[in-house]
Amino acid sequence: MVGLSNIYLPAPPTPDGNSWWAGLNKRLGANLSMQMVPAADYAQKFATTIAGNDLPDMIQMPQAPNMPDLLAKRFARLDDHLSGDAIKDYPNLANIQSAQWKQTVFNGGIYGIPIPRSRVLFYSFIRQDLFEKAGVSSEPKGREELLESAKALTNAKERRWAFGSWEHLRLYLLTQNEAPNGWDEEGGKLTHVYETEQYKQTINDIAEFWKAGVIHPDSFSATLQPKALFNAGTIAINAVDGMTAWSQYITDNSSNPDFKLGVMPIYTRDGRSLAPWQLGSGLYSFTGLKKQDDPNKIKTILRVLNWLAAPFGTEEYTYAKFGQEGVDHTISANGSLSLTKQGITNTALPIRYLADAPITVYQPGRPDDADIQYTYQKKIMAKTISNPTVGLYSNTAATKNAGADKTMVDGVKEVIQGRKPMSSLDELIKKWRTDAGDAMRGEYEEQLQTAGTK
Repeated sequence: MVGLSNIYLPAPPTPDGNSWWAGLNKRLGANLSMQMVPAADYAQKFATTIAGNDLPDMIQMPQAPNMPDLLAKRFARLDDHLSGDAIKDYPNLANIQSAQWKQTVFNGGIYGIPIPRSRVLFYSFIRQDLFEKAGVSSEPKGREELLESAKALTNAKERRWAFGSWEHLRLYLLTQNEAPNGWDEEGGKLTHVYETEQYKQTINDIAEFWKAGVIHPDSFSATLQPKALFNAGTIAINAVDGMTAWSQYITDNSSNPDFKLGVMPIYTRDGRSLAPWQLGSGLYSFTGLKKQDDPNKIKTILRVLNWLAAPFGTEEYTYAKFGQEGVDHTISANGSLSLTKQGITNTALPIRYLADAPITVYQPGRPDDADIQYTYQKKIMAKTISNPTVGLYSNTAATKNAGADKTMVDGVKEVIQGRKPMSSLDELIKKWRTDAGDAMRGEYEEQLQTAGTK
């Protein structure tokens, strides 16, 4: 049984040199092998794989051209196995929320297993220790206070800046300026965030932050590594990262006694209240199953994926995430599990991109972390804004928008750095609309109308 997925870590040893992987295969009752591809190269590998004749049994599905046709021709439709009472055979898959399953529906049928993630689209991570050292609040209320705090956090002579990635700052400020979450929908008609005054205001704000010198000088470089800069204390705010990054930051900085991680809520531009938080899709991706001559093979694969989706607290979950006690993890006096160095290496197999349990906030050995994150999520989720196109499919988005968006973004970077006038934004937006935006809008609006959705 073969799976194909991306990976963000070095590939682990194979089962003959990896007791965890060997134990996983024993528990699955199957010989699971993996084709692991660095995340940056995954789209190209996926395209090459699809072009070939021999598909792996399970494939992590990125956004792809002609997705409905591709799924119908090459992948198994799973309604008979997963809809109605049939899902009872796979209770861990049944534990995944309906909204996440909806995003695996194409051609009127189920074509994959959703990989659930939090609908909290991002955390705004901060180096709490650097904030305290600079004597500034970790909750700047409004645009002016944010800029003043950023100035206090920045010291170019000491190689420290408030912000790293300009794109991270863009999402932060779009939220602060109460911009639409991707698209805004009214009466079945869609307006893209690029077409709004809030977007223009955000680009103007970033230009002022850039001029003030509070953004890392390599911010516009494709090689910038915000996580590494954040860990090193070179930047104080990693304005956008997934909630699961909390654990990685704690692990990466376990040897730094001064490191203190925090999360920063976002207030509206005038500081009057918390800004509406932009929700994500709640999905990382979904796993497609190639068509099989033997229907029992589909059942076997689904049984394996059901095991991998076991929820927090189960024996399956504990083994999948932490492996064998004394080899892959240790248990503290209070019962917390922590991976050993060998465990970190062994368990790097990217099975979580084939099937996974709903996300749980848990940081071994640090019980206060869960309370901090819970309080943060409760606070920011009090007022939210969704993207109305989540769950819809646009072939233009899959085939043309990457190029159109790159042209748009490249031009915006020039504007922010003062190499082009702010007035050139109108031409950039017009070109984006011509190249992809208007066609995407039409495809999405047609689906909204068909679904009777406003």
